[in-house]
Amino acid sequence: MDRDSLHCIRHASFAAIMEALPNHHQPSVNQKAGSNASAPLSKRVRVVVSQSKRGCVTCKSRRVKCDEQKPLCRRCLQAGRVCGGYNYETKLSWSSALRPTLKIGVTMDSHAERLNYLAAHVLSLDNNGEPLKEDDAWGRVYLQLSSQVECVKAAAVAFGAAYESSLNNSIVQRPCYTWHYYSSALARLRSDYHNESVGPESLALASMILACVEILSQHEQNAFTHFLGAVQILTKPEQHRRGTSSPDILSTIKGAIVKLNLLIGSYGLSQTPQYMYLEFPGAAAEQAAGDDAFQEPDLAIDAAMHCLYRSYQFIESASHLRYKYPSWKEHNPIMCKAQSDAAAQCRSVLDSLAPIVISLQARGSSATRAPKDFEMLAELYAIRTQLTSALVFILCAHSPYETAYDEHHDRFRSIISDAAASARLRRRGKPSAFKHFSMRSGIISPLFIVSIKCRNPSLRALATTVLNEQSREGPADGQILAAIGARIAVLETPGSVPSSPSAPLTSCDIREGQRVYGYSVLHPSFNEEGRRVVNVIFQRPNPPLLQGWGHVDYSCQDGWIYWSESIKI
Repeated sequence: MDRDSLHCIRHASFAAIMEALPNHHQPSVNQKAGSNASAPLSKRVRVVVSQSKRGCVTCKSRRVKCDEQKPLCRRCLQAGRVCGGYNYETKLSWSSALRPTLKIGVTMDSHAERLNYLAAHVLSLDNNGEPLKEDDAWGRVYLQLSSQVECVKAAAVAFGAAYESSLNNSIVQRPCYTWHYYSSALARLRSDYHNESVGPESLALASMILACVEILSQHEQNAFTHFLGAVQILTKPEQHRRGTSSPDILSTIKGAIVKLNLLIGSYGLSQTPQYMYLEFPGAAAEQAAGDDAFQEPDLAIDAAMHCLYRSYQFIESASHLRYKYPSWKEHNPIMCKAQSDAAAQCRSVLDSLAPIVISLQARGSSATRAPKDFEMLAELYAIRTQLTSALVFILCAHSPYETAYDEHHDRFRSIISDAAASARLRRRGKPSAFKHFSMRSGIISPLFIVSIKCRNPSLRALATTVLNEQSREGPADGQILAAIGARIAVLETPGSVPSSPSAPLTSCDIREGQRVYGYSVLHPSFNEEGRRVVNVIFQRPNPPLLQGWGHVDYSCQDGWIYWSESIKI
């Protein structure tokens, strides 16, 4: 996606955004299979409740009667509250409703219903059928809205179909029913938006789920469009819609869209100079993390993600000046102050994470270690790779030269070390047939940044090797990015001469004019051999920056040379 296209998408209305999405998928001839996705809204039914001593947590706290429906009571659903569930009961209260339909291939009366349950397990439940994080948007809120609101349920069914196809390694050549459910969900979302029949929290969540469908399909541009639709829904003044929106649910959905923003920003960061950070105005009002946030791992990770968000804000603003001057430090003191503050915040958060990592490492070596400790430690290592990558970009933001990255070998080395530790810990976890689809960024994008920005041959090769061992994280595919990183290394190496005949090749031996500045990639296809193939467009400044300053405008496409290559995966 080029900058002009991104600028246009940013300022498009939601209606225009929805119309811009692909609508050419052929629906399946089996209309019965998708009947649930296009069913009309059911009439409101009065819930008759009886005296309950074992009601849900929410009803008990409000001292009202509960109908004790599992896993979420209908009284909370119809009131638009987040049902607290039945924490005092066994874990079977959540998993019993899902267990019969979780196994792929189970024959059911409703194919769509099975896909809906599959989506619930992937997006919000762990191996025991418990919410991964109950108060998160992908916990109780997702389970509640996907069972209550038709447009959310239709989007969930589409995600289940896309996920099932991805398990069969048919990312591109998917069964037609996958596109049928996607088209039905998109039509339902458009209808509910124009009819003002559901609240903004449901519309936004449905848009986010459809963004996840496009991410699974590796159609990132469509995912960005759905993301922008969710942002516009949540930031525009609320219209008169049926029912009232729960402030708690709206706040939770807004938190989730910020995390999706970070996932997209992390992916786009690796494609410099085409930054794909997308602004979400509501997130800027979030409170900055205090010292108390680093007492608990969960809070520390949230604080680190807030720091990432602010870092991406600075990187986006700095990108507009990147090719205006050889260095904007001499021309813009305000940006210099912003750069210093952003770097200081990243360093502070990284320092604050260190004691938590040490504590979890010590607990992991004791007899009382728990699988959750390994999972949390793996996530802390991953968030450190993200922060370190952002710090490198912040420190290099004032310079358009690729040689600026040569000063950060120690940070590149720490990214590789933390990424390898995170991957190793995740392999120790309990295997599952259903891989959780996380909105949090992992280790793939930071490893890829090392493979394309670090010109030290040994570190670059190590990062590419670790990257090739990874599978998928959101829009990032480890094997695809490893192949692109390896190709960039080959493109940059020819003509490089070591400083002395007996010395190994180093970063400074790769001249500025040989370096690849950025790339763009289309979604994969399959060749006649059945292998995945990606078409990659690489770019360099033309002429090189050292020659062109003063008479070439590198802020427009005329100042760049592009060439395309097909890479087999």
